[in-house]
Amino acid sequence: MRRQVTCDQGTLEGLAVGDPSITAFRGVPFAAPPVGPLRWRPPQPPAPWQGVRCAFDDAPACLQPIPGASNPFYDKEWGMDPAIPLDEDCLYLNIWTPALRGSGADARLTGEPLPVMVWIHGGAYQCGCAMEKEFDGTALARQGVVVVSVAYRLNVFGFFSHRWLQEEAEEGAPYANFGWLDQQAALRWVRRNITVFGGDPTRICVFGQSAGAASVLAQCCAPGNAGLFSRAIMQSGAGLGYFNATLCSLESAQSTGARLMRRLGVENLDEARAVDAQTLFEGASRLEAPEGVDDAAWPMMVNWVPCVDGVFMPRQERDLILDGQTKNIDLVVGDTQDEFMVSDGQGHQVRAGREGNRRLIAAWQHGGGRAPYYYHFDVPMPGDDAGSFHSSDLWFVFGTLGSCWRPMRGCHVELSQCMSRYWTRFAAIGDPSGPGLVHWDRTDMHGDRFLHLGFPVEMRSGHRGA
Repeated sequence: MRRQVTCDQGTLEGLAVGDPSITAFRGVPFAAPPVGPLRWRPPQPPAPWQGVRCAFDDAPACLQPIPGASNPFYDKEWGMDPAIPLDEDCLYLNIWTPALRGSGADARLTGEPLPVMVWIHGGAYQCGCAMEKEFDGTALARQGVVVVSVAYRLNVFGFFSHRWLQEEAEEGAPYANFGWLDQQAALRWVRRNITVFGGDPTRICVFGQSAGAASVLAQCCAPGNAGLFSRAIMQSGAGLGYFNATLCSLESAQSTGARLMRRLGVENLDEARAVDAQTLFEGASRLEAPEGVDDAAWPMMVNWVPCVDGVFMPRQERDLILDGQTKNIDLVVGDTQDEFMVSDGQGHQVRAGREGNRRLIAAWQHGGGRAPYYYHFDVPMPGDDAGSFHSSDLWFVFGTLGSCWRPMRGCHVELSQCMSRYWTRFAAIGDPSGPGLVHWDRTDMHGDRFLHLGFPVEMRSGHRGA
């Protein structure tokens, strides 16, 4: 069944497939294509269109490493659909709403405005997309929320920096962290337009996992986002550890950008913007990590990362939190039992991630925020000996266990339903507890109290396995 709505740019037509109560709008542009002269610029407004734009198909994902190039385990686990094209033109979002009834131009909203959940995917800022099969928003939308998944520029397209960009920018305008700026632009688009999809712009919850959770932290800390959303969920984002313990300096980021330009033989910004996207990506993929950097098994992970740019991210995140930047945002934060243990020798990252979450929990409260809700996902995944690995919770949160290759059982389905209800309750009212759910208490200053999401679901003290 086709249903139409009208947003800022024009009329969109979405599809209700499988479940007639949920209408999906795919490949909706929230910014102009960041190509040619718009490469490495802040996202610009999307162009309007005439007539009806069909929002039936997935839009391109950002250019990124081919499947298998980074981690064979995760490529088997998630495996982005090869039918999804890769392109520098990638600033699109997807929406699932339960609020529309009727058909075509006669589609109408029913009921009161619904809470909104905006998903930011992970992938170490290098890969991933908003259209991965585990992120289908249909099941979550059935819980009475409007779900939005957003794409953003990755790797060299999203996190390149150079003094040329700083010199070009007008005073006060951003000139780095373009992937983070894309996420901000998507949130602003949602705030302006979500009403026509049945969403409540005053009840927006931003959630993400891994680098997506680290991005949620960045959006919470960014001064330009004050009042844009009021709730946040950070899944396995390492808190104020690992990715976020100390963000890269602008000088270091610009030095890496300069090394790439020298490698490509590029002498000015016009030439840089004229380099073919595939050539640029391949050159960035082969660039060595900076000298003296230890964590360089995959150099892209240290070359193309966010930085303290002085504009979008004026200071280190911990300092912004302690100064009260996040005090009006309710927070859920958590991790998985085994996190990065599928990668050899990564036990230290599990410990660093948990310690980072504790530092975040303490800083959040020292900065005037309410005590967060802390969880620990502990479900050995069926099918092999992977344990509760990093990202294993995604199938459960989105209720997409049926798309997973693993032999899930009834107990896994019940836990998934439980987690989806916790997440959507929090998005709706800022408190995840509700009828039929184990009561989830806020944690303490040190993160010692947490909800164990496993068998059984229960409140515990003293983070086991830390």
